[in-house]
Amino acid sequence: MSFQRARSDDQIQKRIQEIIEATSSIYNSVGYEGLNFSTISEYTKFTRPNIYKYFNTKEEILLLILIEDLKSWISSLSKSFKINKLYSIYEISEIWTDKLIEHERLLELYAILFTSLEKNVSVEALAKFKKESIEIQYPLIDLVSQIFPKTNNDSIMNFIYSQLTLAFGLYPMSKLSELQLEAIKLSGSNYIAPDFKKTYMACLYQILYCLENSIEIKEP
Repeated sequence: MSFQRARSDDQIQKRIQEIIEATSSIYNSVGYEGLNFSTISEYTKFTRPNIYKYFNTKEEILLLILIEDLKSWISSLSKSFKINKLYSIYEISEIWTDKLIEHERLLELYAILFTSLEKNVSVEALAKFKKESIEIQYPLIDLVSQIFPKTNNDSIMNFIYSQLTLAFGLYPMSKLSELQLEAIKLSGSNYIAPDFKKTYMACLYQILYCLENSIEIKEP
């Protein structure tokens, strides 16, 4: 069957979704480095020039996947907490950590968001991503405010940014490649990659303790 040009908005959206789904499958299989428009073309009925009609780079597609993964994580996290139930800081830390680990691709993509993804997209695509990422965090803000009803909005926002920074900085340190492991061995270093769950949960517990007790760093 020959390729037919999409003429309606519905047809365009279906083609964009097909490209996104193909990209998602390829990424899950070969990762960021193995992903390119040639492999996407092989998974779809689109040629590379046709893909360029919808996206300028593979990073623009990955930003859309990242948004969906972020939505999925927040939704899953929200469903894990029962309304009006009191949770200990340890319980919150464990639930939060486990739900984040369940969304490993989210961790992977956020780990390269500022160094790779955002540097290889159009300003329009990046602006759209940033706007959507802000909007979909509102349910997360509501969740934290329900768990810690006495906490002010500034402290909640600081917590959200702190736990995200911790997670996406720690993740690549805990997932070393065979090359990195071999280099560590040859260098004679005694470095041991941290266990993500154990380390993240321990640090998150401390952050949550400060949040619950309204402990803030005061400006000099």
